[in-house]
Amino acid sequence: MSARPRRAVNPRQQWSMAAVIATSAMLVGHASIAEAQDPPPPAKAVAKERRSRAAPPPPQGEVIAVTASGQTARIRHLPQSVSSYSSEQLQEMGIRDTKDLLGITPGISLATSSLSPTGESQQLVIRGVGNNAQLEPGTGTYVDEIYMPAISFDMGFLDPARVDIYKGPENVLFSRNSEAGAVSITTRAPGDRTISRMEVGYGSYNTAKVQAMVSGRIARGVYGSLLAYYTRSDGYFKNTGSSPRYQNPYFPGQDLVALYGSHIRLGKYTGIEQNAGFRSEFRFVPTDRIEIRLIGDYHRDNGNQSAGGPLTSCHCYDILGDLAYQADSADYGVGINAKWHLPFGTLTSVTSWREAYSDAPIDFVGNAAYKNNLQVLYEEQQSKVQTLRLDSLPTRRLTWGGGISAYKDREYSNRFYSLADLNDPDGGAPSLYSGFWNSQIVALRRTGIAGFVHAGYAITQRLHLDAGVRYTWEHVDASGLERYVMPVNGVLTAPRNSLQNGWQSFNSPVQNSHGWYNASPSASLRYDFPDLGSIYFSYAQGFKSGSYQKAPFLPSDVTPVAPEKATNYELGGKFRIAHRVNLTVAGYDIEMKNQQVQSTVIRDGITSHAITNAAASRVTGFEGGLDAQVTQRLNISGSISYTASRFLNYVIYPGAGLTPVVRTGDRLPSTPDWTADVMGSYTVPLAPEQSLAFQANFRWVDSSYVGSNATSSDPILDIPAWNRLDLRITYKRPRWRASFYINNALDRYIILSKFNAFFVQPSGAFIHNIVASPMMTGFELSHDF
Repeated sequence: MSARPRRAVNPRQQWSMAAVIATSAMLVGHASIAEAQDPPPPAKAVAKERRSRAAPPPPQGEVIAVTASGQTARIRHLPQSVSSYSSEQLQEMGIRDTKDLLGITPGISLATSSLSPTGESQQLVIRGVGNNAQLEPGTGTYVDEIYMPAISFDMGFLDPARVDIYKGPENVLFSRNSEAGAVSITTRAPGDRTISRMEVGYGSYNTAKVQAMVSGRIARGVYGSLLAYYTRSDGYFKNTGSSPRYQNPYFPGQDLVALYGSHIRLGKYTGIEQNAGFRSEFRFVPTDRIEIRLIGDYHRDNGNQSAGGPLTSCHCYDILGDLAYQADSADYGVGINAKWHLPFGTLTSVTSWREAYSDAPIDFVGNAAYKNNLQVLYEEQQSKVQTLRLDSLPTRRLTWGGGISAYKDREYSNRFYSLADLNDPDGGAPSLYSGFWNSQIVALRRTGIAGFVHAGYAITQRLHLDAGVRYTWEHVDASGLERYVMPVNGVLTAPRNSLQNGWQSFNSPVQNSHGWYNASPSASLRYDFPDLGSIYFSYAQGFKSGSYQKAPFLPSDVTPVAPEKATNYELGGKFRIAHRVNLTVAGYDIEMKNQQVQSTVIRDGITSHAITNAAASRVTGFEGGLDAQVTQRLNISGSISYTASRFLNYVIYPGAGLTPVVRTGDRLPSTPDWTADVMGSYTVPLAPEQSLAFQANFRWVDSSYVGSNATSSDPILDIPAWNRLDLRITYKRPRWRASFYINNALDRYIILSKFNAFFVQPSGAFIHNIVASPMMTGFELSHDF
């Protein structure tokens, strides 16, 4: 078969592009992987099938045709609920990262770790599953099939071709951690067409951004791209604190941060939020059957990161503390994605290495009346994954596939805090915790292997049966250490320290290890209606491996947490009516065993964090989406979801002789009952190849809560319902695109979650709001050269 024709490229243009990309690669030395666009194999029918494919082969080997339109994705043949967004949709709605999809995507919400309120301690929850942000996520995030570490799951969308959110356990499509579902981000691969693009923007709070991209052919069969970006903002928080050299007055002359938090850097806070990074790719197509993509990326973020957030009592964006330090985080990685198209199927190899770190200091109290109370959660994560899979051609009556994935992770965390002054400022009762400093260190090394197989059979032309199974084995080596000192203060007459609780020394961690294994089956039945759509029923079991406590207090805390299992039943339909209306509906029932939940306990008179297992939980609900092309110019879309969740059997034993807390019958945390949104878009033609589009998006999210009520230091904190209206006007012409936007046009005060600084006693807890931005206005301009 002859090679595909290629557009002639100016030799000078080739060399200049090659020089730019090669220079960037040498400077940074990082690459990551992305899914390749499938080159056509010999058979014309198969080539046509593959050209129409806009997503990786699903577990059953079916072809998925994704053409995102409005709020609904046209995914005809996947027996599972999936919310998909095209690049054009993301631009129209101003979506920059996964968190922007809250309230727009049915069934998703956000969970925050009780250890820290910053962005690196948040995870995505799907239909109530995966709401323990301390441990490994239940929702895996993948960029071009590469697994992202938990603390960098939401680095933002960079030149995406599409974003797909799979709901329910994914056993044979992604490499790991997809008990709740998965977020799959697919970026654009460089090709024959030379593209040079510059994007700039400016908005409220002196928010400025610039992004530049070049992509195209370097030589015959060799393509490359480079994208770089920078954003800075004054931020919408007003922080009254300063960045002095930190000192705990109970330990004069001792630099506790340097002694016990050697990785922590208390940089001077400038009040500026900044993030920057790049993404580069080389794509090799030596033959029509082989394609190799080598991609690298680096991302850096520093600034306030909400500094714990404003206190609930102020209902504002002011942080009236006495401390303010710069937070810093980064993630980077390399990878190779290789595809070999064989006469009977496709062999795929995905090799990736990623690292991430987060250094997030905050004013633990957030009130200027209490001085020098600091917390820093420092984390490092490394992930190395190798996946091999073989999938048959999707044009046969019997389809099949299988693969194996092996991974090694390293995780390190140091939760350091020094609480210098917690006594009541009015001279009331003194605090047990004044002068208390603590360093909780956990190091985990995780090794895992997963094997998966699947098969699909067309019983008739319209009836399809699919089944698969995944076997997972994981082993974790854990190291835990707690070191603290409580000095003589208004409560204690003699100092206390962790050595009195059984720790051997300040530098001798407790070691432990444990392994888990599980087989997770799945099956589905789908019936296709001619020219209408399909209905389906699916069954899948999800598995989230066990782990270890992230904040040990006693040596006995270095013990494993049981793995979590979810069984998902789903009945749904996907319909296309008169080529103008897309309709999706789904009902689901999820039963969880040993759900991993955050709580607090009291040991030796001190409140500490703990991960406990709820014996049984259940989630039932439904969701629906509608996308209607009312006229050639007017498009209306919307969605609604209902998620009823509850603990079927959950009892917390807080210790210290306290009565067990029964949570049976309570709903799950970080899980709103209802979400809904509606979006309208109207396009006005102005001239040939020019148009003006008006978009409006309104979303509403029901109330939820955080907290366990296990102790008085960890009360149930209600998160009120919220709504948001976004408006956008976009002018388009060849090579130019300009937008003016108003986000949160009604200027709602949106609380996404809450964080409780529960150590502040006897004054009581200081509760911080994790809030979304107020009304933001601005413009964006892009030009293709």
